[in-house]
Amino acid sequence: MLSLKLLAVWSHTRYTAHGVVDGKLAPNNLSPNSVCSEGETANIAPLAAEHVDSWENLQDAVESLSGRFILTEVNYLHAVFRTPLLGFEEDFEARYDKEAGCIHLRSASRVGFSDMGSNAKRVESLKRLVE
Repeated sequence: MLSLKLLAVWSHTRYTAHGVVDGKLAPNNLSPNSVCSEGETANIAPLAAEHVDSWENLQDAVESLSGRFILTEVNYLHAVFRTPLLGFEEDFEARYDKEAGCIHLRSASRVGFSDMGSNAKRVESLKRLVE
């Protein structure tokens, strides 16, 4: 149990968010504790966003699920969510791609290998709130 508490504390000190690099979100880390809609390692679909309201609705959805905003820009956001049971921090990023009419999403745990699907479930919850 002590080791789980140490991991939870450690998760508060390291980010998995990398921002927008070469016009895209960073790829996911190929472990089961991350999901991403962009790049060669994409394993989820992006969020359809045909108008700017979708971007604003996503920010509202993040807030409604208790996400803590780290950075919000015109076409990028980074928020942190905590897992309910152990308080692990997980990074959520979104990039609004106006030309493609979508919002690319990335969510990743900061520690461990498996997240028991928490990032994928959160992203799907956010999508439902926006759509």
